[in-house]
Amino acid sequence: MPQYSVILPTYNERDNLPLIIWLLNKAFTDAELDWEVVIVEDSSPDGTIEVAKQLQDMYSSERIKILERPPKSGLGTAYIDGLKKASGEFIFLMDADLSHHPKFIPDFIAKQQEGDFDVVSGSRYIDGGGVHGWDFRRKLTSRVANFLAQTLLTPRASDLTGSFRLYKRAVLEKIMEAVISRGYVFQMDVLG
Repeated sequence: MPQYSVILPTYNERDNLPLIIWLLNKAFTDAELDWEVVIVEDSSPDGTIEVAKQLQDMYSSERIKILERPPKSGLGTAYIDGLKKASGEFIFLMDADLSHHPKFIPDFIAKQQEGDFDVVSGSRYIDGGGVHGWDFRRKLTSRVANFLAQTLLTPRASDLTGSFRLYKRAVLEKIMEAVISRGYVFQMDVLG
């Protein structure tokens, strides 16, 4: 059983998927960690599933698991369904669009071990955080959503809409049972 599972929802990620999988392999292999990736594929019209299957052939079905779902079934349910297929003791949630760089995975793991934390969350809105490749509209949407969440919910997290996180499996399972939302607001519900 792998120690770490990465749940990677995809929709039209044909071009990004080989690179993100290579980067994940490098990060985990360099750190000598046991890992798997669960690709949750929502019937992308760009042929993402074919690329996922090629990657599974290259890396093995033990490293790359694929869950095919109906078109655009929702981000929240992608994580819920992916968790059912994941077998790791610790679960990473991240995007396949390269907005989360796997080189930070060892930092997440070190932080988790430092305090035996249940959750470690990446943030775009702290020193050293940021985004790459986003257009102005996406950055603005993220900032406004986080501002509203910070104002209305007063959480203790600086980035409620980000999805680069590490969870203890048992903790994530409990959270998933309680969360009601299934779309992008799912990210806020999980930490809120």
